[in-house]
Amino acid sequence: MSATPSLQPSHARSPWWWLGLAWLAAGLVLVLNGWQEHRATAERARQQLSLQAAGLHDNLALQLDATNDALHSLLAELPDLQALGDGPAQLTVRLRAYADAMPVVQYLSLLDAEGNITVSSDPNLVGKNSGQRDYFAAARAAASPQTLVVSPPFRGALGGWLMVLARQVRSADGRFAGVLVAAVDADYFRLLMRPLGQAPDMLVSLSHGDGLRFLALGREGEAEGVDLRVAGSAWLRHHDSGQRASFLRAPMRPGEAKLQMVALRTLQPPELHMDKPLVLAVGRDQAAVFAAWRRDARWSLLLWLAAGVLAAGTLARMQRKRRQLQREQAERAAREAENQAHWDVVLSATRQGLWDYDAASGKVSHSPQWYGLLGYVQEAFERDGQTWEDLTHPDDRAKVAQEWQQLLSGEKEHFEATHRLRCADGSYRWFACQGRVTAQDARGLPERVFGTLSDVSERRQQEEMLQRLTENLPGVLYQYQLDPDGHHHFPYASPGVVNIYGFSAQELKHDAEPLFAHIRPGDLQRVAEGVRRSARELSEWTAEYRYEIPGRGPRWLSGHARPQRLPSGATLWNGYISDVTEAKEQSLRLQATERVLQQLMSEMPVGLCMVDARHHMYFRNQRFLDQLGYDEHAVPTLREWALKAYPDADYRAEVAARWKQAKAEAVNGQIAAQSYRIVSRDGAHHVMDVAGLIFGDKLLITFQDHTAHLAQNEWLRKLAYVDGLTGIANRRSFDEALAAEWSRCARAGLPLSVLMIDIDHFKAYNDLYGHQKGDACLQTVARTLSESMARPHDLLARYGGEEFVCLLPQCDLEGARVVAERLCGAVFGQALVHEGSSAAPCVTISVGVACAIPDLQRDPATLTELADVHLYRAKLTGRNRVSDGRSDP
Repeated sequence: MSATPSLQPSHARSPWWWLGLAWLAAGLVLVLNGWQEHRATAERARQQLSLQAAGLHDNLALQLDATNDALHSLLAELPDLQALGDGPAQLTVRLRAYADAMPVVQYLSLLDAEGNITVSSDPNLVGKNSGQRDYFAAARAAASPQTLVVSPPFRGALGGWLMVLARQVRSADGRFAGVLVAAVDADYFRLLMRPLGQAPDMLVSLSHGDGLRFLALGREGEAEGVDLRVAGSAWLRHHDSGQRASFLRAPMRPGEAKLQMVALRTLQPPELHMDKPLVLAVGRDQAAVFAAWRRDARWSLLLWLAAGVLAAGTLARMQRKRRQLQREQAERAAREAENQAHWDVVLSATRQGLWDYDAASGKVSHSPQWYGLLGYVQEAFERDGQTWEDLTHPDDRAKVAQEWQQLLSGEKEHFEATHRLRCADGSYRWFACQGRVTAQDARGLPERVFGTLSDVSERRQQEEMLQRLTENLPGVLYQYQLDPDGHHHFPYASPGVVNIYGFSAQELKHDAEPLFAHIRPGDLQRVAEGVRRSARELSEWTAEYRYEIPGRGPRWLSGHARPQRLPSGATLWNGYISDVTEAKEQSLRLQATERVLQQLMSEMPVGLCMVDARHHMYFRNQRFLDQLGYDEHAVPTLREWALKAYPDADYRAEVAARWKQAKAEAVNGQIAAQSYRIVSRDGAHHVMDVAGLIFGDKLLITFQDHTAHLAQNEWLRKLAYVDGLTGIANRRSFDEALAAEWSRCARAGLPLSVLMIDIDHFKAYNDLYGHQKGDACLQTVARTLSESMARPHDLLARYGGEEFVCLLPQCDLEGARVVAERLCGAVFGQALVHEGSSAAPCVTISVGVACAIPDLQRDPATLTELADVHLYRAKLTGRNRVSDGRSDP
């Protein structure tokens, strides 16, 4: 369809630009007016608050001035009154008169130099001492008697705020003689402030110069007795400025985020000589000051937006009506062209050509698309006088002519033929030609026939390919239908159905019962149940079953099909059946082989487990379970098995590295055996050779236990190197250790010592107490000598009979002699009775000591021979002693 006519974009946008500019200009005017009104509102509030603060300042100043004048007058009369005999009484009368005359003053008192109240308008105060009061100290410290001391406010006995004004009293010689004070009732100031604090958003406060706010009127929640020296507060900013009057926008309440517009005045008239000022503040919440302005601004904004929307809507409606008129005019002018374009698009998209037969002229006219499909030029085709009958393939002409004649004779109202036509390049392509009678004469014969021509060569080629595929497919493609009444049949079956079932497609088209009669009885019920379940759940049907073909015997068939529900309630399956006899028989043979193999693996004397790509241990033979005890529930994966089989984390990491290296070095998938220490499920430790075989993404691991064999080897090693009677090293162990230490000390240039030890008169011990006692004596001496060895690398061995030998690496002659003396003392300390000994009444030993720095050119036995010589000398010199060849007689 052609594009809808509309206003030119530039003409349509121009009014909107002007409207937008006018609307923005009006908004700018509103903003400027609002800004000016905002400033005017702020200025009015400033002036009003400043005037109120100034008026309150003047009223409070008058009260303070009156009080100061009273103090000044009393100070002037004080010397004369004190000179009179009844001076205190008359002074009391004067103080009471002033206090009664001045509502702001609660009482007047005279304090002496010690702070004692000597005279007061309140007789209850006479005799009390106020020397510790801040105002007394300030008055006494004042440099001038003109200074008016203003004390910080404090709560009186009745709970109200009091503030003391004090003047210094001096004697005739100018010394400090006391203080004259006036207690000012702050509640009187409250009466002066109250008219200003009537509005709910107003706040009027009075505070001392030290920051203590003692009067606050107006807003709810404002507390008295708070310290205003808070960073950012209006009071502190005014105080730090040093000015007597300020107008600020800041919080008045400590810790409050809300802003107020505040006028502050410092009350400290110069003529009063006040030591501390008073600060008064009159303020309003900034939000309340601008509340009316914000309300007017919102209304102005709404009116501005509404005006913009109204103007935009009016302009849009006008343009919409104008576009509608233009559109209607354009649509009327383009309707015929659009219809023609519609046909062109349809024919081009569907790749169809049109033809029109006129019975009166007997001619057929064709559309340009018709010529385009065949590749002809219309002028040349018409000039040559060709007809569509001339283009028809010779093999198709008779059939097409018959169909066309039936249409012309009135037997049919529709013409339909699929045939080949010759194209301009000389090739033949398949075309589908369809036509319909659009006009008839009185006899019912067609006068006009209108039709289409479309190229179906590709579809025809695909149909032929599909036909060849189904003819050569080893299985059968089919449609199987099960009706609600239980009747079943095959609406379609490819030619291969004869080879699969032994029936033709025509035989099964109306009834499938003969086919089911040839399914093996053992499989028939399973196949039928699968069909019913698939029909009920509309789930995919798969089955393998045996089928008897006469003359060919049983065959294994495999079927797959997907169902769909028909409007009639029947179920139609589209599927494929193939003969899988050879594959099935091979699978059965393989399963039998696998069962035999699994049986063999289970009975093998070597532990086996199989691991898949996800490290799941999916097979364990009986030997594995007997040796290690880890079944499927205990450790399902190889990683979990490793955590239990190798509980030590360091050793587990070592095993993982070694196994990874072994896998990397595997030859033809065979992982070489390595020995590992494995902990079984019962906590026992095993030494096993672990090997493996990699096949595909799976792994076979073998476990061969050598624990018992290693234990036996260890037992044999002990038999070869441990003395059976005493449990210490034997002579073979000593000889090997001597040879090793001789070489090591020779390379390092270190000394090596040997002690030859012999039990004194041991033969007499055996003869006297018997061989069993003699063996016990040997065991005791061996144990005593072992326990007396100080260094773990020293070696004690039984050399033969009652002789022992001790190897001391890196020990010189002096050190070796010390060890020998210790050993002699240890054996003597056992006090084993030996009545046949001439050396002592108990068992003793003699020790020969020898030391040398080994030389690889000498035989290690020379050191043992030297120690034996020194042992012989110890025997000759009386036994129960040590000989090193130096101090012997």
